[in-house]
Amino acid sequence: MTAGRGEIPSAPRGPAPWGRRDYFDLTLIGSAHGLSDGFSNMLVPVLALIVADLGLSTVEAGTLLSTFSLATFLFLYPLSILADYTGRKKAIVIAGLGLSAVSFVMMGWMHSFASLLVLSFLAGAGNSTYHPCGTALAAERFSSHRSFAISYHGLGGNIGTSVMPLLQAAIAAVANWRIAVVACAVPALALLPMVGVRFHGKSAGAAAPHKEESVRSMLVRVFRNRNVILLALTYMLRGIGTKGMIGFLPLIASKKLGMDTAAIGLAVSLYFAAGAVSKPLMGYLYSRWGARAALMAPLLGAGALTVAVPFAKWDTALILISMMVGVFSFVSPIILTATADLSEPEVLASSVGVIYTMHGLNFIAPLAGGWLAERYNLDVSFFFYGVVTWSAMLVAVRLPGKKVNPQRNS
Repeated sequence: MTAGRGEIPSAPRGPAPWGRRDYFDLTLIGSAHGLSDGFSNMLVPVLALIVADLGLSTVEAGTLLSTFSLATFLFLYPLSILADYTGRKKAIVIAGLGLSAVSFVMMGWMHSFASLLVLSFLAGAGNSTYHPCGTALAAERFSSHRSFAISYHGLGGNIGTSVMPLLQAAIAAVANWRIAVVACAVPALALLPMVGVRFHGKSAGAAAPHKEESVRSMLVRVFRNRNVILLALTYMLRGIGTKGMIGFLPLIASKKLGMDTAAIGLAVSLYFAAGAVSKPLMGYLYSRWGARAALMAPLLGAGALTVAVPFAKWDTALILISMMVGVFSFVSPIILTATADLSEPEVLASSVGVIYTMHGLNFIAPLAGGWLAERYNLDVSFFFYGVVTWSAMLVAVRLPGKKVNPQRNS
């Protein structure tokens, strides 16, 4: 039975059997996601070494990181529209991720701040293609198992975010920061040709582009989709709350509890590790309950635990709270699967682009939290982040529920 546009389709009665090629393709696109997410923080683990090597100031170091983020923010949505307009999602993501990888490889031979700045901008612009196009590729390739596929696709991103800094640190310890960056970028150049072979070259069927349609009309279709906007607002508010929480956790841990760097590192690592483990669960919640009900418990739990952070009196308590926030916070499988189900196939990449562009506004989290901490105290910052996370529930409650298959009630 076909679901209407405003309803989330019910899960199939029994999943179709998967073959080895399906698992191979899911592993392939998940690995690409891991590299893309790893690229997002490529320079962070070796930033101190770059600063020492080139004699950069603190402002220059921050500018180097911000340039990557700025390029990603500027190019993400225009390129997602281009992907839908041309239907060439695969070509765009391969070209973009390839540009990002080549830019990082070239950093190994650069010795000036200006050249690193240019390459950082190019790397950010290239990496901006992955989330709208890669997510759309996964949603189209695994259309009958979306919640499962997008959950494990998201898991690949978490693994990349967790593993790449450790790999960089290990390589930099025995070599230098240049070799560490190059070694972590080169695998993308080997992986992308396999993506090119295994995935469709151009969207077909319902997702095929309509050249007679203008870009303006495509934008109108995306922004008139109430559900896509609600999902984007939910993800943005959740992002502001959790980005601020994990960003300010080291400050409250060191200032109030006197925790050392190793203990703080453990708390942050457990946050991301718990998020990686919980992503398949998020996909299960969506397939079982639909977007509205599936988002309620994670957002409620993440907000409550964020508010609880200032009340932690022991190192162990704060570490456990950080880990539990990670369990509840990573709701991207719910958001992205619902987007794929509730958006029109011809503008799927543009719809995902809206999700990630609005999510990118979470850069305001540390600015708002810093102002509150200076004006009042650090506890107030965490109360603010908790309330913002809870406010995402007020948006999510307006999403459609899961459509019940009437055959199940007969």
